[in-house]
Amino acid sequence: MTRKSYTAVINYLDDHKIYIDKDEFELQLEGHPDFPSLLAFSDALNFFNIENYSYRIDNDEKDILPEDFLALVEGELTVVNNRNNKITVNGSPTENFFSEWENIILVVDPSEEQLHTKSKFQYASVNWGIVVLLFLFLFGYDSSNLVLKLIFAATGLIGFIFAYEAYKKTHGKGTFIPVGVCKSDYLNTDCDLVFNSKKWKVFNKIDLSEISLLFFTSQLVCFIVLSLIKNIEFFFEVYRYGLFAFIPVALLSLFYQMFVVKKYCPVCLVIIASVCIQLIASNLIFFRNKPIESSAVALFIIGCFGTLIVLLNLRAKNKNAQKDENTLKRNLKFRRNYQFFKNNLSLQKRLTNKDFSSAFVFGNENADQTLTFVTNPFCKHCKEFYPVFLKLVRKYSDELRINIFFDVDLSRDDLDNRMVHINLTNIYINSENKIEFLEALNGWYDVQGYSENKNGWYKKYSKYFGSSENALAVLKGHEKWVSSNSVHFTPNIFMNDMEYPIQYERADLEFFIPEFLSEN
Repeated sequence: MTRKSYTAVINYLDDHKIYIDKDEFELQLEGHPDFPSLLAFSDALNFFNIENYSYRIDNDEKDILPEDFLALVEGELTVVNNRNNKITVNGSPTENFFSEWENIILVVDPSEEQLHTKSKFQYASVNWGIVVLLFLFLFGYDSSNLVLKLIFAATGLIGFIFAYEAYKKTHGKGTFIPVGVCKSDYLNTDCDLVFNSKKWKVFNKIDLSEISLLFFTSQLVCFIVLSLIKNIEFFFEVYRYGLFAFIPVALLSLFYQMFVVKKYCPVCLVIIASVCIQLIASNLIFFRNKPIESSAVALFIIGCFGTLIVLLNLRAKNKNAQKDENTLKRNLKFRRNYQFFKNNLSLQKRLTNKDFSSAFVFGNENADQTLTFVTNPFCKHCKEFYPVFLKLVRKYSDELRINIFFDVDLSRDDLDNRMVHINLTNIYINSENKIEFLEALNGWYDVQGYSENKNGWYKKYSKYFGSSENALAVLKGHEKWVSSNSVHFTPNIFMNDMEYPIQYERADLEFFIPEFLSEN
């Protein structure tokens, strides 16, 4: 699986209005020990709490296929739409789907929260709003040569957007362009092949995406600066003749796409079209010449070289960031390798007291495998791990016996601390649905440091508060178990009778549970 699979999954999620942090998704994906594989994609989706399921469907069962799904086709995940007895793959109609697919599909089951919530604020909309307002101000500030200004502004912005997308694609990042446009047998397009092909040695030395980005960025900067000094005519004069130098570059690109790679790149074609429109407009539309001013020349040169310096610095920063990201991915692959984890786990401290009778028990009480969580209602680090723990309870309650012990010191002279433990224990004892205890503990973690918010918590759960005698009897069992097993910090986790290695992040536990269950 390649970048095409990543793009297909992102497009599929967008189609279902599921918005995630794409950079984090890519990091989780490429940091997976089994990347590239279907399991890596599934686990990366699980990281974002997106329920997903994979199925093997034979061709004679194709009537049960959903309307939208991801399918493995020739080793790559693709977005498949199955409507009105017509199949489209990545947006392109096809008649050969059932002869090419590998009979494996992946579907997601989004929650209501995921359907209506974006993962992070969309700053891009604000940024583009500012750009639009800036250009509207420039047009009002100096309305001369308005038609030519509109043409250059529009084509410059379009060229910049697509040059940036080209830069992202050549540097392994995602793009907003639909995968069905950038790679389509029907349209004979393949952006990745064109960008990354090195059939000509010149492309080992020159990155056309960087040159395009520099060209359009410097053009927009100079356009703005010269508009502000009301000498846009000098800008048009430069580009009237300077753009002729682009003709051989455009012809070279078209020749390379048509006869060497034999695939077209829509991004490249839009960039070529933008520059051609500028060339034609600047030579056909009349504008009044002004005497060349030294200030205009100086600002034009400063704009071009300033843009070059900024982009070179950004390029260096991106290279360093890419190195750091690659290092992090390698570390993740190592850290999440189950065999390494298993070997480390086997060397850890073992439980001496395996009597779980006093524990708060969830999941399958008769399961052979146990997961034990030692916590404290006032522990900050327990609060941070608790959402991961709740996810494990929900996901593996049929296969695991899950025990919770409080690390409590009943001899401590702190009435408030004692009563919180007693109240939580009473919630477990007196509630019919034991999940209420998990919710109560989660709620307590939210308000533990904010005394003014605790009244709502007490009001909600006070119906379960009862005699402290039964609760104290349970807590004494917790105290004895924790002491006899020499547990000295929280949160502490035990998988069967083995202590979770402190060298691993507690949040990584969810990556090891599936293999822990399967091999046991």
